[in-house]
Amino acid sequence: MKLVFVVPRGAEAATVMRAQQRVRTVTVPAGASAATALPAFAPEVQVIVLGLCGALRERTVGDVVIYREVAGTDATIRPDAVLADALAAALPEAHAVRACEADHVVTRRAERVRYADRFAADVVDMECAALAAALAKQQLQFAMVRVVSDDARRDLPALDGVIRADGKLDAVRLLTAFARDPRNAFAFARDARRALAILGSTARELTSLSD
Repeated sequence: MKLVFVVPRGAEAATVMRAQQRVRTVTVPAGASAATALPAFAPEVQVIVLGLCGALRERTVGDVVIYREVAGTDATIRPDAVLADALAAALPEAHAVRACEADHVVTRRAERVRYADRFAADVVDMECAALAAALAKQQLQFAMVRVVSDDARRDLPALDGVIRADGKLDAVRLLTAFARDPRNAFAFARDARRALAILGSTARELTSLSD
């Protein structure tokens, strides 16, 4: 396979690039604007979107998930089933899920329930619907693999505006979130570190599929 990884900028992209050097990695902004940063790929490449996500239902921190469906506001997009099957074979512990997109980090349990009910989704991230639509428009084989960094059992600290479009953290907002809710903030940081470590090992495993 002629693989290309697409990863949100910041800690996710840094982790993937540090973990492997064989596969070309394209970094994109966080959020729906990620789609505007995609290059025109050669038609023979297979694109794998990598990153972190939040669980809306039973998935837990550290779970590797493969998106079988991406629910948008207007339509459901299905990543390439053949490529997804190849990823499932390479990642036997991964779970097949339905995903949806939010324009912010979903932090409250009640909001997770609303997203799960509205989109019949298992996980949420900030780029999947926009990227899926853009990659489908290019008529590419693509798949999406994410690692759960937070689950539905507890609230997160208020993280609005903490993650900038370049993937970097706003230090002042982050410190404010930690000060207001230190218990959940430290738990979030711990879980994010674990999820990033698993993201790195996942990226390394997927390089075995590359030509």
